[in-house]
Amino acid sequence: MEVISGFFAENPTVFKVTAVIVLIVVAYLIFKQFFKLSLLLFLIAAAGAGYYYYNQPQKISEDVKKVKANVEKSKNFYKDSKELIHKSARLPGEVNKLLKGEEDKAQK
Repeated sequence: MEVISGFFAENPTVFKVTAVIVLIVVAYLIFKQFFKLSLLLFLIAAAGAGYYYYNQPQKISEDVKKVKANVEKSKNFYKDSKELIHKSARLPGEVNKLLKGEEDKAQK
């Protein structure tokens, strides 16, 4: 054991590379299980959606239209919010210009 620790003490780069490889292998083994679980859950959800679509295809079409409408609303909200942020960023400069003009008038 002392020989191994002595080797890693003399070669810190080898120790770092070995530690990274061990961490990658451990992470792979852990996340492999999560990947299988997420794939299984996706397949169950797809089967449920397919069954629901098979029973009521008209209802699905209406739901998709509602979702598209909500997406458009959120895009418009995003654009309006972005515009408002830009306007509010310019506002202090515009107020300073107005106040500077009033100071000049007051000094005259």
